[in-house]
Amino acid sequence: MKIAIIMCGTAVEAGGGVRIQGLMWRDGLYNLGHQVDLINFWESYHWESYDAIIVLQHFGCFYDIVSQIFKHNPNIIVAPIIDPAPNMSIRKYRFYAKYMRFAEIIGLSSNNIHLYNGSKFVSLFLTRSNIETEYLSRAFDVPVNKIRIVPLSLRFKPLTLMPQKEDFCFHVSRLAAPNKNVARLIEASKIYNFNLKLAGVLHGDSEKEWLIKLIGDCTNIEYVGELSDQDLINYYKRAKVFALPSTMEGVGMVALEAAGHGCEVVLTNIEGPKDYFQGNAKIIDPYDVHSIGKAVLECLNVGYSQPSLLKYINENYTLNACAKKLEKVILNLP
Repeated sequence: MKIAIIMCGTAVEAGGGVRIQGLMWRDGLYNLGHQVDLINFWESYHWESYDAIIVLQHFGCFYDIVSQIFKHNPNIIVAPIIDPAPNMSIRKYRFYAKYMRFAEIIGLSSNNIHLYNGSKFVSLFLTRSNIETEYLSRAFDVPVNKIRIVPLSLRFKPLTLMPQKEDFCFHVSRLAAPNKNVARLIEASKIYNFNLKLAGVLHGDSEKEWLIKLIGDCTNIEYVGELSDQDLINYYKRAKVFALPSTMEGVGMVALEAAGHGCEVVLTNIEGPKDYFQGNAKIIDPYDVHSIGKAVLECLNVGYSQPSLLKYINENYTLNACAKKLEKVILNLP
């Protein structure tokens, strides 16, 4: 097959989740023998030649892209990437998407309105979890029979044998992003006195100062910087526990990567990430510092689901396993 992948949103950071998702899908489908083009609008394309055109995100130029490409090729597949905020119920999404469309009369619109209006040009939608499917179907009036769940794969090949572990908890993310909940994780480390190593992007001096102030003079908490992929893998291998206490998270790919390198996982109770682990992670209330701290300590001292979690990851979330699921969806495009 000949397949195109388009990303509607921005990718200022090379490690952005949507960009990584597109690259993994390209690599997985390519390894299965398909031609895959990452669309760059400085180039020209013969849209009719594609068996499927996958559009990532409903941000940016989503409506313009799907409405114009539809005139040339109806085989449009959209992965909208809906990560529900804690205060955004399905009812609120539906209100902003469907019933606020009258605002377009005076030139106002939104990404949710664009998704609602653009859905009529889409042959099939791809979601990453049951909760995303529910939001897409109920808030945007997309029939369930037009939605397929395709889980994300790991960027890195998971281990097959457990490595030697060290007694610390690891976390990597856009650290200052409020939804990553790093402040509560640091507070839990202070209260329960476990070793915590933090990695990830900090934008500008203000974010660096924010983290330094949070850590204070605690010697059991360390910021190890923005890591290369190889250094990140090394930390995954070393850490006994990986914590992802997010208040908003679509999948939590870093937690899957950590699990694939033998980490016990302490995970937010949000539905999307929970779908991927199926009971193999220690679930916590992300708003409760004590829930986070007690779970990390239990996993450090007793363990939880390794090494069975490592086997589970290998069976379900390798690049090849997930690419085959995506291939099957495309081959059965309505």
